Amino acid sequence: MNESTLAASGLLTTAERAAIAEIEATTSILSLVTRLTSLRFAGIAKFTDSEWIVCSVYDPTQFGIEVGDTVDIETTLCSEFRRDPQALFLSRISDNQRFCDRPIVKRHAIESYAGAPIFLPDGTLFGALCALDSRAVLFEDPDLEETLMLFARLIGCIFFANPDPHQAAC
Repeated sequence: MNESTLAASGLLTTAERAAIAEIEATTSILSLVTRLTSLRFAGIAKFTDSEWIVCSVYDPTQFGIEVGDTVDIETTLCSEFRRDPQALFLSRISDNQRFCDRPIVKRHAIESYAGAPIFLPDGTLFGALCALDSRAVLFEDPDLEETLMLFARLIGCIFFANPDPHQAAC
């Protein structure tokens, strides 16, 4: 599903659709995330009470997760941000009993994951910035967590920049 189909489906608000129109900025961020993490897929997902909705992806290797895809949020790795709003790095998910049996992990053969929660400047949890790969990848850069959190904050500002005119900008 492309951005215009997603927008037409009503899953995103007008402000969110306008933010996704900033595709050049988000695509650049996602591309940088793949370079910094050495993971081959990066995406931005929105959370609802029950769903994880893919808003934007950088997927040069055709990982198989597309804009507009929705899954039960509790089946995802990103759901952890609703409980613990810290960056999460998993180098070998197959060795991690807590995460290895999640349906999304099995469906896409995810072995490595790096993610950060996306908060809007008003403190609302919007969703997640995540990167995935079917290969095991070690995360050795000590600045990676801070960098992902900064990118997630920037994405939150992009989504917040097209708000109701009564709200403050970033």
